[in-house]
Amino acid sequence: MTEKLYYSDPFSYAFDAQIVDIASYHGKPALVLDRTAFFPEGGGQPGDEGSIEGVYVFDTRIENDDIYHVVQHTDGFAAGQHVRCEVNANKRFARMQAHSGEHVVSGIAHRLFGAENVGFHMDDTLMTVDFDKPLPKEDLAQVEREANACVYADVPVRAWFPDAETLKTLSYRSKIDGLKDVRIVTIEGVDNCACCAVHVRSTGQIGLIKILTAVSHRGDVRITLVCGVTAYEDYILKHTQTLRIADLLAAKHGETADAVEKLLEKEKNLKWQIGQKTEQMIDYIKANSVFASENAVFDLPGFNPEELKTAALALRTVCGGLCITISGDDSKGYYFAMSSDTVKATDFSKTVTSALGGSGGGRFDVVQGRLNAKKEEILRYFDTLKVN
Repeated sequence: MTEKLYYSDPFSYAFDAQIVDIASYHGKPALVLDRTAFFPEGGGQPGDEGSIEGVYVFDTRIENDDIYHVVQHTDGFAAGQHVRCEVNANKRFARMQAHSGEHVVSGIAHRLFGAENVGFHMDDTLMTVDFDKPLPKEDLAQVEREANACVYADVPVRAWFPDAETLKTLSYRSKIDGLKDVRIVTIEGVDNCACCAVHVRSTGQIGLIKILTAVSHRGDVRITLVCGVTAYEDYILKHTQTLRIADLLAAKHGETADAVEKLLEKEKNLKWQIGQKTEQMIDYIKANSVFASENAVFDLPGFNPEELKTAALALRTVCGGLCITISGDDSKGYYFAMSSDTVKATDFSKTVTSALGGSGGGRFDVVQGRLNAKKEEILRYFDTLKVN
């Protein structure tokens, strides 16, 4: 059994150890040591990374009380060898901040609203927590406020193994019943939770706790949150983006949302004006076009696919065959829409796209797609295509 230095001192990042076994963990080279400060994956927290005698340790796992340090290679190592080991301190600390912050949030959500943490996932970017009941945004805002107040209060974080008698009378959160050697992480007045992972010594070391999102999940709620270093990096990213948006909109840095709303309203009005002019153009073409029984091709520069569809449906009454609206150029090809008052346009979809090297489809009375032919070819093709 490997001595677990990470329990006696979670901030122990460098240590000496002796190799017990040159091993393999699920087909990957690994070392088993007599003692380690590398935390193995557990409690939702990833296994530590670092180095042993300069060889990269990219994961740490535990199986049958043996802790496997999964390394790049085991060349040059031998059982009985004394080695110098170093845990990646930055990653370990960020993960401890995150996991301890999750305990604070889950404990407060449980105390305030009776919400149970029923799912937890952590990576090096963020965490997700699933609660067993929906929590409206105002409730989550209260949880976040109290969580950060707990950080400011710098409450001690105690990790301990209660004896069997104490455990019987202790109220604590746990996802798994019947655990052996239950380890409790206690944050006084906030949370008691069974957990095998490493944590900070006090809540002040967690730093900022921020709930980023809350989405419905199986009728309950899943939140995404960040803590400490990760929360700071998330803030820097979003602050930088906000400043860029403010500068682009010539807005004060605290008024970007208002500026975006004004821009969206302006865009909405412009789209409405363009729509009106498009309708006027279609009406003008319709009033001045008569094609008897012929097919009709209308080249409408600048029209998007939806506008081409609207035009095809409106202009199909001016011809006795197919009405085709196109927009594009000879180098990049053309978007098109096709409809008819006298025949079923969908019957000609494959015929047209095959002949003009394009793709498209539709249903009922309109076909849409792209044509990879030049305008002259398109005009000539529909001039000779018989539909009746």
